[in-house]
Amino acid sequence: MIGAVLTALFFGITPVVANRAIRLIGFVRTNVIRLSFAVVVLGVWAFAFGQGLQGQPLLFATAGAIGFGIGGLSLLAALPRLGAPLASLIEETVAAPVTVVVAWVWYSDKLKNLQLLGCAVILVGVVVGLWPYVRRTVVKNVPTRAAALGIGLALLAAAAQGVSFAATKYGIKSLTLASATHASPDVITISFQRLIGGALVGLVVFAVARWLWRRKWGFNAAEGSCKPILGSENGQLTTRPLFWGGLNSLFGPILGVTCTVWAQLSLPAGQVQSIAALAPMISVPFAFWLEGHKPPRLWYLGAAVAIVGLVLVDLNS
Repeated sequence: MIGAVLTALFFGITPVVANRAIRLIGFVRTNVIRLSFAVVVLGVWAFAFGQGLQGQPLLFATAGAIGFGIGGLSLLAALPRLGAPLASLIEETVAAPVTVVVAWVWYSDKLKNLQLLGCAVILVGVVVGLWPYVRRTVVKNVPTRAAALGIGLALLAAAAQGVSFAATKYGIKSLTLASATHASPDVITISFQRLIGGALVGLVVFAVARWLWRRKWGFNAAEGSCKPILGSENGQLTTRPLFWGGLNSLFGPILGVTCTVWAQLSLPAGQVQSIAALAPMISVPFAFWLEGHKPPRLWYLGAAVAIVGLVLVDLNS
């Protein structure tokens, strides 16, 4: 349970810092930075203290290619169009039922009725709390085409994340059953193997966009320029793309996903994703700090409802 809550916390911070990096260097380079940095950090740990490429590397790499590669890139592309709260809201809340259904159909990873009820209450609380952002973004501030594209990208990210969560849980169950002692698999090793697939997809997209298409698609800053990754305006640390890309990597692929795998060792995939859906609620205070998104009154009501759902899930786990 603690791992799932920490997942929500780190996933709540991730889109806010990612959006700052995207505004500086575009979403394609931001994606490569976050995944490359995470692969190196977790890879060193996995080979030094973990199991390296042992276990189910192909399955976990495929899950990472879907979740990190397709899903992560889609979310990064949606962030500048919708803003962190709304993009994260769509991804996390839609990913929850996708994960539940895929895990149930694939390998009968079912939730109890009261667990399903608690997960539903969490999602209702998240939607209620962030409903003002839906109205503000879709109805008032964002052009129709940009909003439609952003919503479509966020939905694609949600579907990819749901499938990735379910596949990761399947791999964990397979490793546990295959172990003679039924010991829990190594969390860092699984996280590293998932990152391999995501990093490969990110590098392929980078190469296609940069050298084959010879376009600046996904590489431009918010004002249309193509800033260097190590650059800084007026020597300020907070305008360095590598700084924000590094934070994105730390809170997302490194801490967030590691906590996700940790939570899935003992909880169903759908339950973990439903708790992770609290992330957009958590992102609001950080978005207010960095982007000026002041929490609306409904946010406090939604937070209270989501906490009730979280307690209900915990009592029935």
